[in-house]
Amino acid sequence: MDSDDISTNEELARQLNDDFREAVLPVTVFVGIEVVVGFFGNLLVIYVFLFHYHVCNFRYFVLCMAFVDFTSSLTTMPGEMLTQMNWYIYPYRLICKIKSFFNVFTVTAEALCLLTIALDRYRKVCTPFGWQIRPKIAIFLCGVIYAVSFIIALPVAFFWGIHNAEQEYKNRTITITVCEKDEQYTGTDHPLRYSLAVEGIISVCLVLMFVLYIFVTRKLVSGKGNAGGKPKVIVTLSSTQTGASSDVNMKNDIELSSRQETSDAGYSSGVENKPKKTKFNYISSDGGLTTDEEEDSSSRIATLRVPGLNFANSKTDKERSNTTKSHALRRKRSVGLRVRRKTKIMVILTVSFIITTILYLTLLSFIAENILKDLSGGLKAVYFFFFRLYFINHVINPIIYGVLDPHFKKVMMKLKHRICG
Repeated sequence: MDSDDISTNEELARQLNDDFREAVLPVTVFVGIEVVVGFFGNLLVIYVFLFHYHVCNFRYFVLCMAFVDFTSSLTTMPGEMLTQMNWYIYPYRLICKIKSFFNVFTVTAEALCLLTIALDRYRKVCTPFGWQIRPKIAIFLCGVIYAVSFIIALPVAFFWGIHNAEQEYKNRTITITVCEKDEQYTGTDHPLRYSLAVEGIISVCLVLMFVLYIFVTRKLVSGKGNAGGKPKVIVTLSSTQTGASSDVNMKNDIELSSRQETSDAGYSSGVENKPKKTKFNYISSDGGLTTDEEEDSSSRIATLRVPGLNFANSKTDKERSNTTKSHALRRKRSVGLRVRRKTKIMVILTVSFIITTILYLTLLSFIAENILKDLSGGLKAVYFFFFRLYFINHVINPIIYGVLDPHFKKVMMKLKHRICG
């Protein structure tokens, strides 16, 4: 090939790339907006849930996803913008590998995290008296999710890169450079087998989380989950009055038709403290102590110890027991709302992920068949908009928390007042 042919090839390849860049420019701008929103939004989520949120599974799993989403806003999405601007003349082999690696890493980590959350919600709502994921286990699972995702994505660093290919353009066959398979693997089927394996893993995760949330939704709708059932609270009333009869000094157990539910993570300190005069201490069935401030998710039979009551006045005793029962019922309703709210947040995020990921995997197969060359500019823009719509999963989390999580909104309002003075 002489110098004129080379010059003509480069010019035609650049023209082809310019046509593509102009066609998908609206999508590139949209992804750029997502980068900004995802960066600052997930930074706020990390700040709130890391420094201003109570200990529970929900906190750790939200942080797990937030770090993944924040990573995507720094790597995958800017890398996709660069790819769209240099689709046919991609010059950066290392950047292509990094972008492709984090693309698989973030999608896989998001899928595994949402699957773990679905399992946690299922245990909390459908089997509240069974085993529950504890906060320490939740932290460990987050580490496992990152490690497994890293291992799954690692082959991308070898299989993906840039290679030269031929493309028909203006009745000429020109040479283009694309960010797909690495040059040394263009003649093998290893990248294809790997892609199918990753798609299989993600598909299994999607199916499992879909099935789990079907059970969760049915339980919540039927009102038989842990937010609406009726286990019991045992209220132990003890008298310490001097000179009281032996019958008065004995502890009296009163069963209330109510539910005491432990923290959202099933957390308890494991140490039984002495009750104070003005505060109820909830003793869970496994002997651990939980406080009034802890949030709920798993149901247990609990004992309310109210010290220093005199049984000589039966009317007072009745009033106290009614007050205690009313307190437990109010707490039960509050706890039920929190469980439903957190489950609703995760259902919304999971449904969004399932739909956009299925769409992504479907459209990805079209690129493998090289149909882009037959699409007009407008159709290319539409194609890439839906192809990269799954990036929305890295952006909507802060919005959903801001709408549905009262504690997140409260911290945001305080932060706003502090900044605005």
